[in-house]
Amino acid sequence: MNRSQAELGITALVAVISCAAAAASAPVAVMAVFGVLLFAAPGYLLGQLLGCGRGALERVVVSAGLMFCVPILGGLLLYAAGVPLHRTGWLSLLAGVTLACDVTLFFRRRYGRLRSLDQQEATWHLPSRRVAAFAAAAIVALGAVGLARVGVAMQRYPGYTQLWLDRPDRNARTASIGVGNYEGKTVRYELVLSRNSRATATWILDLPNGRTWQRATQFTGLYTITAKLYRLPDLSRAYRYVVMDRNGESSS
Repeated sequence: MNRSQAELGITALVAVISCAAAAASAPVAVMAVFGVLLFAAPGYLLGQLLGCGRGALERVVVSAGLMFCVPILGGLLLYAAGVPLHRTGWLSLLAGVTLACDVTLFFRRRYGRLRSLDQQEATWHLPSRRVAAFAAAAIVALGAVGLARVGVAMQRYPGYTQLWLDRPDRNARTASIGVGNYEGKTVRYELVLSRNSRATATWILDLPNGRTWQRATQFTGLYTITAKLYRLPDLSRAYRYVVMDRNGESSS
């Protein structure tokens, strides 16, 4: 197999193996490697298909640009078509574009409509000014990505507490009551459960961040259940509350 055929075989194999690995729920490290290869393959193949760039540097720049164009434009088309932008959608897009480019390049090269990589003039001499400009652009791009990641990490979002009271199904004789702490720190709560405005149970909860507490309570449909959650030491007003009526419908 000559070089022009080998590159098509390699990129097609990457697309096929990526789909197989995703279907087999491969480890994250494996999917990350194939994800990077599958992300780069369409840009490289489209650059070869369009015949853009006379020198090595030009080909690299064009391939990099096309590499980002495929997920951007493809993502917009998937969104317009109502396709969920999940892993399956992205995998189908990148693998589909890769295989389509492979087939197109194969037939164009076979029938002499496009010179193969071996037949193209190898201009690997890189002018120092262009190399410096490309390196500076790469450093700026990497710096921008790094700055964006640092900015995201430094952002602080207000925490919250979750309180729920529901039934697993309409015929259940019990209801589930629970509290989830997502305040960013350990919080002490007081939870009061009432039936027809009469307190029947009280719990003091010391919940670390990210932890939940849950209990089952009897529900007969003969009375209304109210759960009030206080964030200690404030007992003047309920921090969260939820009410379940006699039909089992919850509201807060």
